[in-house]
Amino acid sequence: MKRLKIYGLIFLVLALLISCEDPLPVELVQETSSQEYDVDVITPQPDAAVFTGYDSTGITSPVPVNRSVISLSGIKNTYKNITVSKGYAQAIFYDTTKPVFSRNNVLIGFKTLEFGRVKFDNDTARVVPHRLFYRENGVIKDTLLGVKHILVYRKRILPFRSNFPYDSSVKFHFDFFGQKPFLQTIKTPVEITAKLKLEGSRKNNDLRVELSWNKAPKGDIIVIIGGLLEGRNEIIPLIRLKSIKTDKIIIRNSLLQKIPFNKFDALIFTVVRHFSQSVSTIRLGDIFISSQSIHNIRVDTPKN
Repeated sequence: MKRLKIYGLIFLVLALLISCEDPLPVELVQETSSQEYDVDVITPQPDAAVFTGYDSTGITSPVPVNRSVISLSGIKNTYKNITVSKGYAQAIFYDTTKPVFSRNNVLIGFKTLEFGRVKFDNDTARVVPHRLFYRENGVIKDTLLGVKHILVYRKRILPFRSNFPYDSSVKFHFDFFGQKPFLQTIKTPVEITAKLKLEGSRKNNDLRVELSWNKAPKGDIIVIIGGLLEGRNEIIPLIRLKSIKTDKIIIRNSLLQKIPFNKFDALIFTVVRHFSQSVSTIRLGDIFISSQSIHNIRVDTPKN
């Protein structure tokens, strides 16, 4: 691996943040550690972002590349030492012959299809409207794409916990109303529990974040850094860290200082342990299947 000097990293990340092209991976090698991970800039232009709901799905791409997406997500949200858990399973069937564009003629998604009935194990998913939120010229807008199938995992008797089936398997059942159903067994990962330590300051140019989490024998890890928009409840994914080999990483000031702090009330550090696969079917086309354990940790934006 080529070792990048810190000033080289700063130049590359800055170039990515101001670019209008698709994000490119940048290798980051810590100067004082053997830890390494790759960096993707997800949203080079926050004022023209598409809200992906990545904090509840782990999926950051605003435009689906597969006709159908099936996902199961066990989620923990932590803010000021309080953690609340929830879980979702959902299926969205995209019609890639019907693209949706913004007024600036930018592709932001596809219309969805409504047909058949979805079950996760023995629970039937509800059919609900599927809306896409995006920013255009700095203004938040939304459009109705169609419907999606969603199942909410309810809270247990214990407070702040859901009954999401971690480290297990879920049977997905799609009923075509009288025709042969589509069946798929989906494995779920071990629940992830992350810890965050914030050190230094922006003023002294030594701000850094240390993230760690529990180990598991299987499941890839990604970390997403997002921003909670000032005065709103929408979160924009900014940077994705991937190819992580350990259970602890350090995010240094050289990367953090590229975040436009003045646009956000808080930063969201999302740690995801996930499984994913793709399958092909005759009726549903290509399907992207993912299951993930997600831990979102909110940190108020450092002011100095």
